[in-house]
Amino acid sequence: MTQITQEIGAGVPPMDSWTTRVGWTRRLQELGALTKPRITLMVVITTSIGFALGWSTVVADAHFPWVALIAALVGSGLSCMGASTLNQWWERDTDGMMERTRGRPLPAGRVSPTEALVLGLALSVAGSAALVLAGLPLAALLAGATVVSYVAIYTPLKRVTPLALWVGAAPGAAPPLLGFAAAAGRLDALAISVFALMYMWQVPHFLAIAWLHRHDYARAGLKMLPVVKPDGRSTFAQILITSIAMLPLGMAPTWLGYAGWTSFVVCTLAATWLLVGAIRLVFQPTRRQARRLFLITLAYLPIALAIISIDRV
Repeated sequence: MTQITQEIGAGVPPMDSWTTRVGWTRRLQELGALTKPRITLMVVITTSIGFALGWSTVVADAHFPWVALIAALVGSGLSCMGASTLNQWWERDTDGMMERTRGRPLPAGRVSPTEALVLGLALSVAGSAALVLAGLPLAALLAGATVVSYVAIYTPLKRVTPLALWVGAAPGAAPPLLGFAAAAGRLDALAISVFALMYMWQVPHFLAIAWLHRHDYARAGLKMLPVVKPDGRSTFAQILITSIAMLPLGMAPTWLGYAGWTSFVVCTLAATWLLVGAIRLVFQPTRRQARRLFLITLAYLPIALAIISIDRV
């Protein structure tokens, strides 16, 4: 019996070894949460769409630049992870004041500010470095500018003015530009039109979130529009105006001669759907309508970007 017990026990790692592995697994999970994986995935996807659009403008007999594609995806992903981590490092105090964010690793004390700062800086530098090493200087410049503007300008500005949203929309719309630059080595009217589309899309998208969580933002002292002007009129006016602007912006690639009429029709229908959601929120300013508009914006972006990239002239 003793021999059997010893043989079974021989295959079981010591308790302290198992505890150490579990501890490191949890530590990596907490550090990974700082990088906002779902947002990073969206950034990588929009970067790849920008790359496809940029490559479509290159001469047809050129070899496909696999190295540039991989570098663009890696560089944009690492830069986004770094910016997200640095953003949470900067906002750890206000995150701790809001119900929806107080459970994040930093305000909950599961990760130290020093760890987050080092991780964020390392990821941000690695993102630009990957693009430089791949010979993509314009894409590297865009990646670096995106991180700096998001972390050093947009993040602190949220405590000062509702205009922070309009500043933060620029780095938020940068991934397709980065992908386009990595593929084509330049930016043109198509790249700018897609940037403008994604830039404007962020206003109804984030204002719907801000309206849903306006009390949370107020508690943290963040100057979101629904907090500064709680009657909602300014918030709904901006949502409505920018939703209307999505109609011509979705048509622009066709007008510019880069996309076909299928893109024109699909983008118009999608923008109309978004506009109807915005109008409903204006006349019924409820949490249900705000959440519905938020979900519509989530669906609109992949639909519009996908059809523009597929329906090339």
